Amino acid sequence: MTDELLELMQEKLADGLEKEKTKEAIQDWERTVLLTLKNDSVYHFIVADNTITIHAGSIDNPDMQIQSDKDTIRKLFLEETSAASALLKRKLKIKGSTSDLMKIRHIF
Repeated sequence: MTDELLELMQEKLADGLEKEKTKEAIQDWERTVLLTLKNDSVYHFIVADNTITIHAGSIDNPDMQIQSDKDTIRKLFLEETSAASALLKRKLKIKGSTSDLMKIRHIF
């Protein structure tokens, strides 16, 4: 069984890494991010060495935590909605430092 959401996120992250804003935002930035979806799916991002990877499954002691639902995350990666809009609608919850929040907006 394939994980279509994971494949979409990996594809869009690869596309995003081609953008200058994303490259600048993650320059020398090392973080782990836990993404938990309402249907109990869990993913984690690793930002290191000027790249971003995403994997299925959990990670211990993440620097940031994101909670949402599959549809909202799909819309974020397809650029059908913004992180700001999802936050205002309470469809996206992010826990992390303010500086990390400013950087992660370039990922979504």
